[in-house]
Amino acid sequence: MPNTNPPADGPNTIALMRQRALETACVNVYTTGCITVGMKGEQLAPIGSLVKAGVVAITNDGHCVQNNEIMRRALDYARMFDLLTLDHCQDYQLSAGGVMHEGYWSTVLGLPGWPRIAEDMIVARNILLSDLTGARVHVQHLSSAESVRLVREAKKRNVRISAEAMPHHLALTDASLEGYNTNFKMNPPLREKADQDALLAGIADDTIEILASDHAPHAGYEKEVEFAEAPFGIVGLETELGIFAKVLIAGGVLDWPQMLGKLTINPARLLKLDRGTLAPGAVADITLIDPQHAWKVDADKFYSLSRNTPFNGWELPARATHTIVDGRVEWSLKNQFGV
Repeated sequence: MPNTNPPADGPNTIALMRQRALETACVNVYTTGCITVGMKGEQLAPIGSLVKAGVVAITNDGHCVQNNEIMRRALDYARMFDLLTLDHCQDYQLSAGGVMHEGYWSTVLGLPGWPRIAEDMIVARNILLSDLTGARVHVQHLSSAESVRLVREAKKRNVRISAEAMPHHLALTDASLEGYNTNFKMNPPLREKADQDALLAGIADDTIEILASDHAPHAGYEKEVEFAEAPFGIVGLETELGIFAKVLIAGGVLDWPQMLGKLTINPARLLKLDRGTLAPGAVADITLIDPQHAWKVDADKFYSLSRNTPFNGWELPARATHTIVDGRVEWSLKNQFGV
C-alpha cells in the first residue's frame, strides 16, 4: 500500500520501493500508487507515470477520497490503462468522531458511533462512478449489509465493481467491544450480527470474491490507551487462514477450493498478475496448508513484532506449514517453532 513516508505518489518513489524489494524481500512485493498527491484527496497523482513505474493498482489506502469530482477524474484516467482502483469506503462527515459501530453497544458503552451509512454512501458513489466511467473499482473491507446488497445489484448490471471481506468482520460483532479492549478497534468497525450474516451470504454467492487480512500492525503502547484514543487496526496475517477455515469451512459457507480461490486466483486475476495457480509451468509460489492442524493462537509467539490481535487464545482448525516462493522454501512452521 502507498501509505509510506513519503507517500508513494510518484514514479521515483515506486521505483525505489520496487528496487528495495528486489534487493531485500524473500517474497513477491507488488506496489500500489496513490490516487492523489500525498493521499490528501486534493490533487490527482500522475497516474500515467505511476503505471509506467509498475504499480498494479491505485489507492489512497485508508484515506478515502471525499471529493466526488476528483474521484471521477481519477477513474477516467485509470480506465485509460484498465488500472484497478482500490477504495476504503468512508464518508468522513457521516463517520466524524466515531470509534465503533453506531448501534446498541455504542450507546451502552458510551462511545461515539460510526454508522453503516458512512460506508454505504461511498460504496454507492463508487458504483455510480464505475458505471459512468467504465473503470474497475474494488471496494475494500466491506462491513455493512447494505454495502453487500449494493455490490450484488451492481454486478447484476455488469458494473465493473468488486469487493472483499475480512476475517474479523466474519468472526466478531460489535458486542465483542463490551470490555473496551482496544484490540477490537478497527476501521471499518465490527458491526452487528445482521451485517455479519449478509457478508457470509455475499461470500457464498460470490458477490464478495476476495478474502484479505486487512493487516494493520501497531506497537503495544499505541493500543494501551483509552479506547477513543487508540489507533484503528489489528494484525491479521498469522491468523487469517485459521479464522477463515473456522468461520467459512467449519461453518459450511464454502469448501476448501472455493475459499482458497478467494485467497489466491481471484486476487491475482483482479490485479492481472500471473500468479495464484498450480497449473503446469506456472511460477512455483505455493503455500502448503495442513487443514487438520489445530492450534491455539498465542500472540507472544507471533512472527510479527506486533501483538494487536483480538484472537489471542482462540482455537483454530487449520494452519499454513510452508511458504514456497519461486520454488524455494522461504518459511516453514518447523523452522519457526521446531514442531
